[in-house]
Amino acid sequence: MNGFWRTSFALLRLAHPLPTMLNAVAAAALATVAGAGASAAALAALTMLGVHTCIGASNDYLDRHRDSGRHEKPIAAGELRPHAGPLLAALGLAVGLAAAAQVSLPTLALAVCGACIGVLYNVWLKRTALSWLPFALGVSIIPAFAWSTVGREIPAPVLALSLAALPGGAALALQNSLADRAMDLQSGMRSAAVRLGERTALILLVLLHLVTVTALLVVAPRNTSPTLLAVAALLLAAGVACSATRSRWMRQRGWEISAAALAVAALSVTLATAEGVG
Repeated sequence: MNGFWRTSFALLRLAHPLPTMLNAVAAAALATVAGAGASAAALAALTMLGVHTCIGASNDYLDRHRDSGRHEKPIAAGELRPHAGPLLAALGLAVGLAAAAQVSLPTLALAVCGACIGVLYNVWLKRTALSWLPFALGVSIIPAFAWSTVGREIPAPVLALSLAALPGGAALALQNSLADRAMDLQSGMRSAAVRLGERTALILLVLLHLVTVTALLVVAPRNTSPTLLAVAALLLAAGVACSATRSRWMRQRGWEISAAALAVAALSVTLATAEGVG
């Protein structure tokens, strides 16, 4: 692989492509279901791509010393110079907010909120007992963000969905913290999983996901697809099972699979809501 492609691939990894793409696809899908046109849905996706690129790149830059030697972290591994982090973060934020501004003022406001939450996590909350809060708030914003693209009042089921997503986001934070628990212990970082202990963190994340599933069943309209809800439940079970293993790689996949499960569940409720509104 020549230098150009090696650098390009490293920059892609700096943006945390899997969760970034998942959020972009979820936002575009939910916006489309809500009734947004192709251009608005594409701008919603671009907003998520930009904002989450900012969050991912700034996270790797701030943690570059703690992550020293980790091959999957391009700055810490020496594949990119440290200044690549702030530069990519600034570019991602500029693109994301510019895209949101093309949709609506509420879309822009929610995008700014999401970016602030992510940066606050990177700069401060990641190292505190409140490390779960940005995940919870970030996940809960997505349904309202998607509906803001259609310029209509957000329906009650979508608002309820945002509230139901809060415990799910907190559970994702615990799953993410479990994946890094061994390294956090070595570096002296008091993350949520370190503070709680492995067993307690696992029990708590299971309980939080159960609360989320129960809340989703309560707020879901009667015409919500049972098939989509079943798919979401199976994905969630698979994600939790991965988090219960000892493998760090499996635990990383665990929170990502669980995030996909929540996206499918949100899609099922939004589909049913859009049919009811229509």
